[in-house]
Amino acid sequence: MIPAERRAEVRILYGDPALGTRRLYRQALMSAGYTHLREFESLEGFSDLLHVAQPDLVFMAAEMPGGDAITLTSELRHGQLGVNPYLPVILTVWEPPQSLVRRIIDAGADDLLVKPLSTRALLDRVEAVGLNRKPFVVTSDYIGPDRRRSDARGGGSVQHIHVPNPMRAKLTGETIDPHSLRHEIMVANEEINRQRLRASAFRIAFVAEQIVPVYQSGLSPDDGTLAMLSDLISSTEDIQRRVANTEFAHVGQICDRLLQAARQIAEQGVSFVYGPDWQKQLDLLKTLGEAVLAFFNPDRDASALAGEVAEAIDRFRARKAAQSAGQIPA
Repeated sequence: MIPAERRAEVRILYGDPALGTRRLYRQALMSAGYTHLREFESLEGFSDLLHVAQPDLVFMAAEMPGGDAITLTSELRHGQLGVNPYLPVILTVWEPPQSLVRRIIDAGADDLLVKPLSTRALLDRVEAVGLNRKPFVVTSDYIGPDRRRSDARGGGSVQHIHVPNPMRAKLTGETIDPHSLRHEIMVANEEINRQRLRASAFRIAFVAEQIVPVYQSGLSPDDGTLAMLSDLISSTEDIQRRVANTEFAHVGQICDRLLQAARQIAEQGVSFVYGPDWQKQLDLLKTLGEAVLAFFNPDRDASALAGEVAEAIDRFRARKAAQSAGQIPA
């Protein structure tokens, strides 16, 4: 049992547009000892509120006026909001459609609670996030707690990152040193950045290997090909942002050239018609993509990297085929 005085140390930022719901959950949290609670009813000024409150946990409705809580969660995870990208976030919803659930998961929230919610369930989930938080994982399009089932976490190349969690420290009675916390955040940021650069570089090579033959075939690119080209552009832009003002800044020049080629092809849309003038641009997609992948994997042999890309493509195509056959959900 966690002593009430420890719970009182945890700073919670709680938002819901419905006054009745806020009162209900405020009473439940405060009765359990979480008395350091700050409420809000709109997302207007959320960035300033985050800075002033310096919470250990954000607990808010996914659908609120004044902004988009899901987008804010994603911005937090990507270091674009606040000072701690690893702040635990719990979102609440009423009967969410699957599309909303997918957005919440992809944004990097720690948990999703469906209302109406019993006060006991609320407290259990809050303390589960505080004491038994999942480690973070990084892919080319996700930063956040590992959402895979526990029985699916054993293998694969995704590495776990144990991020700072002041909430756990307070609940377990550990001493919190602000300087040490800032250092832990900095160390985690560096590891997140390293893994994201590798993941984005892999995504570029993965996409280029699939779409270049499509463009060379003389057939008009379909929506799937255009979506993958958009992914390639997004991943290249992500690398460009992350290497700016670092020792890897020269990689940004490679990204510039890669983006020029990709954007010129993307501008053609479904009207793209293959010809000799486009061959150089298509070659650049593959050549520069492979160069970026190799740069961020200096310890890997080029043939091994190529084999890993090919295996990923095989898995991707097998999954798409299974989805088309109705064997697994899309």
